Amino acid sequence: MRKYLLTSVLLLCLSTTVMAQHIHSVHVNVELRNDGSAIITQDWDATVVKGTEWYIPIDNLDKMYVDSLTVFENGKRYISEGDKWDVDRTLGEKIGRCGIVRKSRKSVELCWGQGSYKRHQWTARFYVSGLVQSLKDYDAFNFMFINPGLVAPPDTASVVIENHADTTVWTSENTKVWGFGYYGDINVEDGKIVAKTSKKMVRESKMILMVRFDKGMFSPSVSRNQSFEKMYNKALKGSDYTDGDSGSGSSNGFFSGWSWDEILSCIFCILLLIVYPILMLIANVLGYKYSKNLFKTYKITGWWRNVPLDGNLFATFYVLKKGDLFIEGDMQTHKIVGALFLKWILDGVIKAEPDEKNNKVVNLSFKADPSEVEMSKAERDLYNMAREACGDNLILEEGEFNKWSKKKYSKITKWPKEAEEEGLDYLKSKGYLDEKARYSTEEGAEEMRHVIELKNFLKDFTKIEERTVMETILWKEYLVFAQMFGIADKVSQQLSKLYPAEMAQFSKSVGTDMDTFMRTISYNNSMTSSAVLRAISEASSKERSSSSGRSFGDCGSSSFGGGGGFSGGGYGGGSR
Repeated sequence: MRKYLLTSVLLLCLSTTVMAQHIHSVHVNVELRNDGSAIITQDWDATVVKGTEWYIPIDNLDKMYVDSLTVFENGKRYISEGDKWDVDRTLGEKIGRCGIVRKSRKSVELCWGQGSYKRHQWTARFYVSGLVQSLKDYDAFNFMFINPGLVAPPDTASVVIENHADTTVWTSENTKVWGFGYYGDINVEDGKIVAKTSKKMVRESKMILMVRFDKGMFSPSVSRNQSFEKMYNKALKGSDYTDGDSGSGSSNGFFSGWSWDEILSCIFCILLLIVYPILMLIANVLGYKYSKNLFKTYKITGWWRNVPLDGNLFATFYVLKKGDLFIEGDMQTHKIVGALFLKWILDGVIKAEPDEKNNKVVNLSFKADPSEVEMSKAERDLYNMAREACGDNLILEEGEFNKWSKKKYSKITKWPKEAEEEGLDYLKSKGYLDEKARYSTEEGAEEMRHVIELKNFLKDFTKIEERTVMETILWKEYLVFAQMFGIADKVSQQLSKLYPAEMAQFSKSVGTDMDTFMRTISYNNSMTSSAVLRAISEASSKERSSSSGRSFGDCGSSSFGGGGGFSGGGYGGGSR
């Protein structure tokens, strides 16, 4: 008996799952006429398991009028009852029939009999007057073609708008388009407007299309005494098309339009954002902050006085970027840029010169012939970018690298990948990493630990009891690596404090006095970090702008939020 009951329950659950209401797809075709009217055709592919009829509410009609509904299935045309559709009839009485329920002057329902409970493919066609309307400056519409709250969210959906006005061919120049309420895109393709989803719709998904035409392409029968800007501002409120607003634009709460998977993922991410920093803070305090894949340990506390990895800055960059769990890659990027600038200064490749107008600022002269200096490809690429930023006088003055980085952000944001690959090649060539660069060898782990141990030494050398003068021959490498670690200011200040005579002599050896040299280190750090972070910020801004939408109706992605002020559409629809 238990087995029988269990089997029955499972079969019942299975049948309920299999026979759920389901909209496989809905595709809409719109034929626009010269007077702004349209013939709208909806192709529905749906599985129905209850109800007596299929209905589509269309509200917010205002000056528009809906008429002439026809429905086809399997090539057979349904009998039209015009405006006399009776909702309160049986399933059998509605089979093969269609009609319109006029709820008010501005609201109708398109209805037809469902017939048997199975999968159906219907084609519904109807007429809409006044879809495209004449505004003061343009002809336009903002119309909902697919409703939210359908009996089941469609798996896929699309809207194609065709030009049947026999006028100017639609192009992205004379026809601007925006899509709201769905994840997907909208484009002007081969003289048509094509909008389609890129992921399964959820209950609150909809398809609202706003289209703006240049004057002279239509002769609309309906006019409005308003500019397109008013329609535009209302529709873009709460959309991804504007920089200041975001969200779904729906009144149904923060999670409106989200699937349960998306809601749970969001909750998980929120919890992760709360818990993760706490765990990382604890790990950082306890010293467990390094990648075990690279270092064979999470905790590195020792000191190392020599220069690791043959002084290769790109290998060091790779180790710090991949191995330090608490410092983001962007921060490591501006540190290696600063380290290379400092290396060039110390090697005499570029010369630090006090600014005549501002003694807090240091200008960098790139007048030396770079062809005489040996550099790796990644190093020379960065040098050439910095030299380009100088302008004709080859003097990198205050703000120039920052401005250049903002303008040429694509160059500087591609460079870290080049630097990382150069460092990886070195580590592989030394046998410090396996073939897939996932794990270090025993020898590699020891050598890479020396990077962190040198950092520990430079941070703590003032605590050493035996304060013998550090070999000045290593000061160049120490300062460059200190810049890689983000502590060059601290190390140079401690050196000048503990060894003032040696520091003065060292500054002289690189062609400057000690005060200018100290300002150079500080200015170099702020200048390079500002330039790199500005480039990254600019790249992120461009990426967000590209992915989130366009403010002027260029072709591209849609916005889930926004679309306010639309005509047509409604809430709900499907079986009843």
